Amino acid sequence: MRAWVSTHRRLNLVAAAALLGLCALGLSFSRSQHPVDVVVLPDESPTPTLAPTHTATATLTKVPTAAPTATPSPSPTMTPTVTLTPTATRLSKRVLPVPIILQELPLSCEFAGMRMVVGALLGKAPTEKELIACMPKDPNPNLGFRGDPTGHNRLANGSANWDNYGVYAPAVAAALNKCVLEPAGSRFRAMAAAGTTYEQVARSILEGYPVMVWVTKRQQAETTQVDTPQGPVQLVLGEHVWVVVGYHADGTFEVHDPFPQKSGVQTFRAQTFPNWELFDRMAVFVVSQTEQLGGY
Repeated sequence: MRAWVSTHRRLNLVAAAALLGLCALGLSFSRSQHPVDVVVLPDESPTPTLAPTHTATATLTKVPTAAPTATPSPSPTMTPTVTLTPTATRLSKRVLPVPIILQELPLSCEFAGMRMVVGALLGKAPTEKELIACMPKDPNPNLGFRGDPTGHNRLANGSANWDNYGVYAPAVAAALNKCVLEPAGSRFRAMAAAGTTYEQVARSILEGYPVMVWVTKRQQAETTQVDTPQGPVQLVLGEHVWVVVGYHADGTFEVHDPFPQKSGVQTFRAQTFPNWELFDRMAVFVVSQTEQLGGY
């Protein structure tokens, strides 16, 4: 762990620019939508440049991770907010040098996405096994991984297996911060958000930061409500993660898909993120800790 932290203290980037348009993002996982105003301020510093693409791995000592807490209620609502000071960018398109890292297990797309983000920010990424060890398990995917990453989301008869599912943005951001970014002394911080807009994702890319989004590629996705100690939570069959790495002037996004494709093409353009609304437009952003953060 000391060697890994020492190495990455030297790899920290000077990221003076923060995410434009992420003002007052709500960390809310109710089914309601939360539009967010975008604040444009004068450009005061250069746009950060990510580290070159790497696929090397770094050893990460397991850090025990306490599950994020939520106030029990009949319908759970997580409402911490993030306040930051954005800077303007004059770019209209940008593709970030984010490494393509594939998931190694049937349900480990979130961990592959985490590795891509860390690889872009720090130059190297922990192994999938190390990240899985840092992630709590919990029936509420907002608090930890629901089920077994080595399992499958369908039973032998073809019906949905909701007990093997995945993990949502709050737990992913918490694990990134506690298990990777903070031990490395990184100046970056992961931030979970809901009710996100496409404009906010685009502006994050233009500022130099990749974004994780939750999708499912089925046209008519099957959903269910499951009871948890914190209240009911909606699950979506085929829950998956994309890492958004580019934005083009025609309004399309470039994404990395961690699931191995038979065609071998892992990066493609997307006009929209399929079924993103079913996840309350959930995302994980990255910001610089030099920016003003409040209430996370």
